[in-house]
Amino acid sequence: LHFPGFSPEAAEFLVREREIVGIGVDTLSLDFGPSKDFKTHVTVLGAGKYGLENLANLAQVPPSGALIFVGGPKHKNASGGPVRAVAVW
Repeated sequence: LHFPGFSPEAAEFLVREREIVGIGVDTLSLDFGPSKDFKTHVTVLGAGKYGLENLANLAQVPPSGALIFVGGPKHKNASGGPVRAVAVW
């Protein structure tokens, strides 16, 4: 798989140095495509932050000042599931 994602170093920086609620990407994974250890997933989700994948139209959302509303059902014993995400600014 060949697609960009957050580097483990970027994920660590965002979790430790910024007051993030989560991160989102418009690709299949928070990690870069050939990742084998999924360190970005471990870092972000391990810190209790959101990790949203396959988001659409991210280029339309401003770099700051937007709010994202994320709604989705809880899936018993699952590691994730589909959501409906809407950004407003």
